[in-house]
Amino acid sequence: MGACSIADVLFPGTGVRVGAVKEFSGELVVEAVCAGPPGRCPGCGAVARRVHSSYHRWLAERPLGQSQVVVRLRARRFFCDRKSCPRLTFAEQVAGLTERHGRLTLAMKERLRAVAVELGGRPGTRLCRKMQLRAGRTLLLKLLQAPPVPDRAPRVLGVDDFALRRRTRYATVLIDVEASRVVDVLPDRTAETLAAWLTEHPGAEVICRDRASGYSKAIRQAAPQALEVADRWHLLQNLSNALERTCHQHRSCLRKHAEREAKPSTPVLRAVPQ
Repeated sequence: MGACSIADVLFPGTGVRVGAVKEFSGELVVEAVCAGPPGRCPGCGAVARRVHSSYHRWLAERPLGQSQVVVRLRARRFFCDRKSCPRLTFAEQVAGLTERHGRLTLAMKERLRAVAVELGGRPGTRLCRKMQLRAGRTLLLKLLQAPPVPDRAPRVLGVDDFALRRRTRYATVLIDVEASRVVDVLPDRTAETLAAWLTEHPGAEVICRDRASGYSKAIRQAAPQALEVADRWHLLQNLSNALERTCHQHRSCLRKHAEREAKPSTPVLRAVPQ
């Protein structure tokens, strides 16, 4: 196998040519030039024929070893010659590398988004420091995007509330139990909001919920055919509460039994035959 160049590592399959690699204060600055075919106008889709000018973009890339990598990319701006298009010029984007107004390469953005999805803001920032990734809490949270909401509810739907601000404001999270993924988040935990969602997204056969009466009311109203079940956490909570009440009611006899078991038994002396 031949040796891989830095272009093969950073820009595989893209129309980007590496000019030089320089090091400044522990950073690797990769000088690159867009050398692919002319781009298409994002307004009308026409292929560009004339170059208007060029400019430099600074993109944060994934680190190589212990060194931060910054790409200084010279991109082109094209004329749009179609008279019906309101755009006069447009900047080219490299597929798989850049996006409009982005300061991160797409590979770097996906890596940071994966960290944000798993850990969130501050914990994700601490992990990024260990991984030599430059990202703050605000950037990580901006990368989080709401998942697309399906037209139909999953077959097994999980419903539970969580605190946006404890004892003040609550919301509802809807989960596809079989796929273990979030389906949607509702702004509150009222029966009306859940009933409206179930009406717009039919198809739930089993709804796993907590003990809130509002959720039960919404299910009876909007999805009466669905089977209501309690989730494991609330089953265990119900069991522990019942066990605690039983032990409290019989604490006197339990204490006597414990004291009797704790007393040492009196040894029995037997006469030894002569």
